Amino acid sequence: MGPDVVAACGLSAVPGLGASSLARIAQEFASLEKAVAQGPGAILRANERLKLKQEARDYLARDPDLAELGAWAVSAAKAVGARVILLGDEWYPPRLREIANPPALLYVRGHLQPEARRVAVVGSRNADEQGMEIARGFGDAFARGGVTVVSGGARGIDTAAHEGALWGSGATVAVLGSGIDVVYPPENGELFDRIARGAGAVVSEFPPGTPPAPNNFPRRNRTIAGLSDAVVVVRAALQSGALITANHAAQAGREILAVPGDPTNPTAAGPNELLRARAAKAVTSAVDVMERMGWPIPDALLKQPEDESRRQVDPGFPSPAEKEPVSPPTDEQVIDEESLRLWRLLDEKTPAHVDDLAQRAQINVGEALRKLAELELKGMCLQRPGKYFLRR
Repeated sequence: MGPDVVAACGLSAVPGLGASSLARIAQEFASLEKAVAQGPGAILRANERLKLKQEARDYLARDPDLAELGAWAVSAAKAVGARVILLGDEWYPPRLREIANPPALLYVRGHLQPEARRVAVVGSRNADEQGMEIARGFGDAFARGGVTVVSGGARGIDTAAHEGALWGSGATVAVLGSGIDVVYPPENGELFDRIARGAGAVVSEFPPGTPPAPNNFPRRNRTIAGLSDAVVVVRAALQSGALITANHAAQAGREILAVPGDPTNPTAAGPNELLRARAAKAVTSAVDVMERMGWPIPDALLKQPEDESRRQVDPGFPSPAEKEPVSPPTDEQVIDEESLRLWRLLDEKTPAHVDDLAQRAQINVGEALRKLAELELKGMCLQRPGKYFLRR
């Protein structure tokens, strides 16, 4: 643990100090390490040039021990198996270094290969089932084509893309909008562990302990775009974080691609608008993306349809039998009132998360999971990765 790492971690843990502020501090004092050595008072005295946010000035006015704060952050990261990569390190991804105001440091669990080909697959947390299948298919095919899948670790499209990459036995990178030790959403803890144990990585630029606050996610989206050679928007509303990611990608000169969707589907409005405005190119498969990028395409991807190959590796992917018409269940098939309430809340096209279902049905999450499992056994609902459920 070098003093440069401690200094970077200490200053980045000061509220209100983002990448641009840290870059100005490093320039003013010749390095972050020298800034920490001179102390909070010296940083405050240089504020006329640094133009620090009020939040940062208030914190520094308390004269915190920045070295101690940095040592704590490093220790907290190590406790969850993460290391720190600084902007100047050889392991810092070159593509991310190219963007305006890149993160001064990254907390990394797992393996972040600097020179890997990467494509971001992003979209709505509340995507329809077709969108989820598309994201899984993209993730799986990219993995089998040697392309790392980048996404934000969120519910919906992000989770499906990560899962697809893992099913394809490839690498995926989850970029968090919280500290490296804060699992959000909570149900993705096992997913993040699988990513970190495999060929991929879980990444955050936020200090350990940082909660998933709304203003963190635009920064997270910028990092997703910066890590990637191209961004694919699968499903997104018009006001969506996925479109923020696409905007960051455009500013960085990265390729923007979008999957066309049903005009009546609100979560297809984002990619459709990107295509209408000619801000993105239309793609329907990972092969389309790889062709546009000029990357080699394995014969297996050219010969085998992506959806059929997915069924070989993904037990959760709908089989032909699952897609056959079935007689709609009746209320009498439900064994109790709480199960009936849950079943009536389910939709046939848009999956709902168990947390939302439990809240709307006014029962606890554990009981909701048990009853949904019973409904699944009766053939009345389907479960998708991330504890999402559909009426069957």
